[in-house]
Amino acid sequence: MKKTVSIILIICALGLCACTKTKTDAPSGMKLASTVPPCDYYMYVPNDWTVAGQDGITAAYVPTLENSSDKPNVTCARYTVTNSAVFDLPDDKGGRSDGVIFAENYWAGYVSELQSYLPGYALISGPSATLLNGLPAVRCKYTATLSGVSYNFDMVICIKERMFAYMLTYTAPSDKAETYSGQFENIISEFVFQTGTLG
Repeated sequence: MKKTVSIILIICALGLCACTKTKTDAPSGMKLASTVPPCDYYMYVPNDWTVAGQDGITAAYVPTLENSSDKPNVTCARYTVTNSAVFDLPDDKGGRSDGVIFAENYWAGYVSELQSYLPGYALISGPSATLLNGLPAVRCKYTATLSGVSYNFDMVICIKERMFAYMLTYTAPSDKAETYSGQFENIISEFVFQTGTLG
């Protein structure tokens, strides 16, 4: 587990550069994972997952019977947007909202880091427009090889208040990724931003 969490924290560190749900009670079969402040969101995970938040990043993983350090996991991190190019808008938006374009721009800077850092990085799909708690976002899926193990990554990026980038990421060994992808869909659908912001 330490290896997986370390990998995720390193990858998250690379990111340092409509109506919404407001319900904050844990949905049936889920528990709150975002318990370590400062958090301005609620991330819920299945009750049988283990919460392992570290260093301001919310993290939870799937406990497994086998002695494996490569447990499927979900992380959420919030970063202050420091690159003003994120907010550059093209002359032709192609029907996309500003929020989607901001998230696409953030991804463009982030993926350049991934390509130089992750061996065997390959884009599976995206960035494609989606929503996170009713706000415009993009979703990207990619794969990479770390310590000889192939991993799949499924990431949702949302830029909120032209200030913060939220990165919700599901990571799993490629041979286990599909098994828990439905649970990640539930985590996305139950994600809730708190009102107000944290400095």
